[in-house]
Amino acid sequence: MDPSEKQTRIREAQRRLDARRRRVGILRSRAIAVSILCFALLWAVVFVQMATGNDPVLGAGLQAAGAKATRPDKRADSEAAGGAGAQLAEAVETTSPEEDEEGDDEAAEPVEPEAAELEAIEREVAESEAIEAAELEAIEVEQEPAPVETAQS
Repeated sequence: MDPSEKQTRIREAQRRLDARRRRVGILRSRAIAVSILCFALLWAVVFVQMATGNDPVLGAGLQAAGAKATRPDKRADSEAAGGAGAQLAEAVETTSPEEDEEGDDEAAEPVEPEAAELEAIEREVAESEAIEAAELEAIEVEQEPAPVETAQS
């Protein structure tokens, strides 16, 4: 191999190495740009979600799921309906079907709820208060376990 051919091969190898370095650099810069763009996009989504008050951690969806898992069905149903107070107010404000069908111009007077309905609502409120008191007692009664003693101590 003569010296001019050797110089040509060295230049060709150097050119290939330079082209390879450029391609690797472009690939790396694109990967970095895409990762920064994805991070910024996800951060913006979280920021907008928090700014609008739709925090998924503090939202009602997770709180309601946790409430249903730890509370009896009767209590969870009453809370989902607006609580016993809302049920009582709804029962007091109801009108009779005859008044609605007649369509009189007079103001419809609320029908008195039956005593049985009121007693059922009062029982439900008392049960929910008893459950809350029992939960509070259970929390207060829990004690720390005794320290473990070994022969070496």
